[in-house]
Amino acid sequence: MKYIFLWCMLSSCIQLSACDLCGGVGSNASIGIFASNQFHLVGWRQSFRLFDSYLYGIKHSSEAIWMSDLNFRTQLSKRVQVYGTIPVQMARQKTDFTTTNVSGFADPNLLLTYSLMDQKDSMGVTRDFLNIGFGAKFPCGKFLSHQHELKNLAPGTGSFDGLILANYTHRFQYGWSLQGEGSYSLKGSDREGFRFGNATQFSSSMIYNRKIQGYRLIASLGLQGDAYQASRLNGEQVVGQTNRGYILAMKASVNLLTNRFLFSAQVQAPIKQELNQGSIQQKMVFGLSLNYLIQKKQHEKNSL
Repeated sequence: MKYIFLWCMLSSCIQLSACDLCGGVGSNASIGIFASNQFHLVGWRQSFRLFDSYLYGIKHSSEAIWMSDLNFRTQLSKRVQVYGTIPVQMARQKTDFTTTNVSGFADPNLLLTYSLMDQKDSMGVTRDFLNIGFGAKFPCGKFLSHQHELKNLAPGTGSFDGLILANYTHRFQYGWSLQGEGSYSLKGSDREGFRFGNATQFSSSMIYNRKIQGYRLIASLGLQGDAYQASRLNGEQVVGQTNRGYILAMKASVNLLTNRFLFSAQVQAPIKQELNQGSIQQKMVFGLSLNYLIQKKQHEKNSL
C-alpha cells in the first residue's frame, strides 16, 4: 500500500455522466488518480442530481436524476489502462399537476488511457503523474425523439460520442497534492439527425492525503467548469431547445481507502450558471461509490 498516494473524487473509474437538462451526455468525465500499478478494480457508483425548470422566469417543474453504474478498471501494461462503465438511469419530472418518470439503461462507455509521466521519489511515492485518454460512448441506451418534451431526461442520447481527456497531479509535501483535469466530448447524431452540442470540462482540486491506523483518508476541495454548445438538427441549430450554457461549481469529496475497498462520498454545488437561456437551474449534486481493489498476482507485477 505504500505506493498508493492519491485517490480523488470518483477515483480510478471513468465517470461519463449525463447532463440531461443541459445537453445530453456531457463532458462530466473523470478518471481520477491511481498512480500505483498493483490493482485492478470493479465498483458501483450512485449519483443524484436536482434541477429546477423555469418558463418566463416562473418555476414550472422540478427534476431529479438518479444514476447507478457498474464500472471497472484494468491495467493492460505499466502505462496502459482500460476503464468501462455500464449505467442505469431513472429521471423524474414533477409539475404542479403531474409526475413523469423516464428510466432505463443508459449508454455504456469505454476509455483507454496512457501514462505519459509517472515520476516517483526515493520512497516509491508518485510525485508527478500525467495521463491522457481517448474513449467512446455507445448508443445502446434508451433515447427519445427530438420532438419529445422530455428528451433531455432520457437515459441515452442515441448517438456515438467521442471523448478526449488529460489528467495531471503534482504531489507536494505533508500529504498535499494538486490535480488538474480537462476533457472534451465530441457528440454524434442520432438516427433522426439530432445532435447535442459538444461539451468541455475543466477542473482543479487540492487534495489532502493522510494515513490513519492502517487506513488512508483522502479529502479534496476544488472547482469545476462545464461548457455546452448548442444542439443541432440536421446541421441547423435547434431554436428553443439549444441546450447551450455553462456551469461553474465548487466540489468536494471524502474518500476512505482500506486494504481492499475504497469508499467515496462527493458533493457539488453551483456557483454560477447559465443553462438553456436561463430556463434551467442546476441545484446540488451528490454521489456515493464503493470500489473493490483486485491485487495482481506476483508474476503479473513482475511482467509489467
